[in-house]
Amino acid sequence: MDLATVLLLHKSSFIVGAICFFYVRWRSGSTPGLGVLALGFSLMAIASTLAGLDESLHMSSDARTFWSFSLGANGYGLMAVGLFGLSRRQNSLRDWWPLLLPIVLTLSATITPWYLNNGLRASVFNGSATILLALSSFVIARDFFHERLTARLGLSASIWVATSLSALVVVGFIFPDDAPLPPRYAFFLLIICHFAVALFVLVLVQERAEEKLIRLANTDMLTGIPNRQHFFNSLPKVLGAGDAFILIDIDFFKRVNDMYGHDKGDVVLINVARTIAQSVPPSCVFGRLGGEEFSLFLRGQTPSSAFALAERIREAVNAVSLVFEGNAVSLVFEGNQVTPSVSAGVALWEAGLTEQNVQKRADQALYFAKNKGRNRVELFSSIGLTSGSLSPELRSARAG
Repeated sequence: MDLATVLLLHKSSFIVGAICFFYVRWRSGSTPGLGVLALGFSLMAIASTLAGLDESLHMSSDARTFWSFSLGANGYGLMAVGLFGLSRRQNSLRDWWPLLLPIVLTLSATITPWYLNNGLRASVFNGSATILLALSSFVIARDFFHERLTARLGLSASIWVATSLSALVVVGFIFPDDAPLPPRYAFFLLIICHFAVALFVLVLVQERAEEKLIRLANTDMLTGIPNRQHFFNSLPKVLGAGDAFILIDIDFFKRVNDMYGHDKGDVVLINVARTIAQSVPPSCVFGRLGGEEFSLFLRGQTPSSAFALAERIREAVNAVSLVFEGNAVSLVFEGNQVTPSVSAGVALWEAGLTEQNVQKRADQALYFAKNKGRNRVELFSSIGLTSGSLSPELRSARAG
């Protein structure tokens, strides 16, 4: 393949990437890193174009070589900055330090024309690209532990391959007789890597958008905790020994709404939900079933351990006090203005029971806790009830 064709493909890979990044950024709002990535790919496209032009540009060969080198090196620097921001999901000034290397190289080229030596220029340029690409690949792979999206693996692998090819170009120019891959072949494969990087960047943005939609669909918008749909979808298909349900209900919540208004009621609901979420183990399934009712599912429990957890949650909610002063709300741990309380019912799986049976038992225990005065925890096996034996008086006691 002749040089003109290779240069055409080279700049085309950057042009396509830049257009895609600009478009996705426009459609998705201010996605961190995409704008800088688009600018970096644009600079590299211009640099590649300059490298393939002749004297008809009315620019001297030396000037064209300088600008091609400078724009290309800084384009790789911006590419690293953009990938840092994309990976970290935020725009930060501290992510711009990769630009220091190409800026230093550009300034040195203005002092002495070392860039006119083709071998030296190609080695320095690709050496700089190798360092910047390696840093980008490392950051993206490292952040996989904070955001486990499969597109990260593809993007990191693509950049790592590009890093290796850039290093092979350097080796090819320094040791032309011993290079494992001729520079022209490595350069051609780099073009494919540029397309792959652009592709996986777009896939990563798409995966994030899908993950956000799933998270929104499974999150209660008011309290920020998992909703009813997420709770029931997260339950195991088959229950076993040690599986427990805990149903929790805020006491006299209707009275809070009537006395202080629904906006203050929402404040109480949010703080109770957050208190419960902070009190439960990370392994449990937790969610808001609706209204002022919450549910927990845990494995590996005994009656005493499940009861103790429900009791800790009740005590944690009791430790919260909300002071309403006009339109302002302050959260304190002492005071008696509004101190929410909860009642809870606990039930454990027994042989022959279905998921619905165990939940119904927890519900009956909750009714019983309400009837016994609220702000208490009841264990189904301790109240002497069987499924379906709840009296009308207990059913009416739960209201409020």
